[in-house]
Amino acid sequence: MITETAQTSDAVEPQSLREAVRKFWGTLPCGVSHSAQPTDSHAFFEETEKHRFKIHTDLDRPFMKDAVRFTEHTGKSVLEVGVGIGVDAMEWHKAGNHVTGIDYNMPSVEITKARFRDAGAEGTFLNGDAENLPFPDNSFDLVYSFGVLHHTPGTEKAIREVYRCLKPGGQAIIMLYYKWSAMTWGHIVYGNGIRQGGLWKTRSFADLISRYTEWDSQTETNICPLTKVYSKREAAKMFRQYKNVQMELHYLWRGHFGPFRRVVPLLPKSMQERLHERFGWNLFIRGTK
Repeated sequence: MITETAQTSDAVEPQSLREAVRKFWGTLPCGVSHSAQPTDSHAFFEETEKHRFKIHTDLDRPFMKDAVRFTEHTGKSVLEVGVGIGVDAMEWHKAGNHVTGIDYNMPSVEITKARFRDAGAEGTFLNGDAENLPFPDNSFDLVYSFGVLHHTPGTEKAIREVYRCLKPGGQAIIMLYYKWSAMTWGHIVYGNGIRQGGLWKTRSFADLISRYTEWDSQTETNICPLTKVYSKREAAKMFRQYKNVQMELHYLWRGHFGPFRRVVPLLPKSMQERLHERFGWNLFIRGTK
């Protein structure tokens, strides 16, 4: 079992690693590369919103809105930890919620503010650290974080912070990358790591995962410094404070199986439609305070 400690490089101090994470995501925030338009333009906001919900699929079926269930919540105080470029924050707003967002890199905060200004929408967006949320105890009805907390050294600490900031009875919706996914073992470990020799370059499972994820924000000089993956058992341990913990898997492309992707079309259609339930890359975790 790969624990959280094992997934964080012993050679890098946590603060140095956090600063590397800030630099990486601040250079090219997640989703920015999906539009060539200026990042404060209406065209940019339209294109990036369309792209986000189009690419997140279970094979050919979009899942994001159904999996997150934005519209099931209304009139609530919602905190998003890691706003990215504000697409999901806007969905929470459209559903009738009062939205607060925080991100560790300032460019993401500014883009999200611009998205809300463009829509004439109200929201509060701050620059801050998921491991030390700048909010009082019991502040929010719902805390949401999609694909963010596996990029901070203290993932478990961040999850405890989410719990602290939730009101009693409030809900957390957190997405972490799944260790036993097709993406992890088919595409990254076997494809990038063994067949392409990446494992011999990185010398560790943890560094391999970091180096061969988040391609949309990587350049030759800006390499992802930290990505971690979790099993359901490890996630359950981190969510042990929470009640009514539920987990489900989503996000599966045929290419996630790497060299084995040619096998997928040979499977019965009914089996293909359920493959994401076993091999999805996104582990959605819900828990109640």
